Amino acid sequence: MSGLDGAGKTAVTERLAEERGGHLFRLPYHEFVNTGLALSGDGSPFGDVHTDRLIFAVDARLTNYLVKQWRRVHSLVISQRGWMDGFIFAAVQGLSYEETDAMLRTSDLERPTAIVYLIADPEVAYQRIRIDPERDKYETRPFLVSQHRATLNFVRAVGEGHPALASFAQIPSTLIDTTALEESEVFRRVEEFLSARHVGKTRALKSS
Repeated sequence: MSGLDGAGKTAVTERLAEERGGHLFRLPYHEFVNTGLALSGDGSPFGDVHTDRLIFAVDARLTNYLVKQWRRVHSLVISQRGWMDGFIFAAVQGLSYEETDAMLRTSDLERPTAIVYLIADPEVAYQRIRIDPERDKYETRPFLVSQHRATLNFVRAVGEGHPALASFAQIPSTLIDTTALEESEVFRRVEEFLSARHVGKTRALKSS
């Protein structure tokens, strides 16, 4: 489950895990990420992009070992955010897909069986998260505007066969704009997408 902050990822992933009995985790996963990001660039989303990206890359690669373990014991593994978010956030920070892939080495990582992208109008998304006391340094109006555009660009680039995004090629995916949708309708659309691809009672992540 990827997409814009404030688009509804938490509600959908938690309900999926509850109704389908899946193992749910969230990226970034490790505690060191928040501490490191607060130091990196003195807490600015554009202050030290290189360090930000290294922190996320280390978290993703370490979490990948856990994902392998979870997939051996759970019939369904649900991730709130995924490797693709590293590319999207990095694009907002000015990095190319090639630069991000060089740090992540995405071909080493577990390959999703299906991807759901949730987006929303950036102003609507911001209003949904603006009073969250746990908001991170990226959850600002300007960043959300760029994140929205970067998400659409990423989905399009994957579809067009961008060579740096080959790890995501041919993975079934759907893009849902939640701006005017009730939470129940978002969940219904996600359920229909997954069920049509027989994802849910089988593994939600599949090894490369």
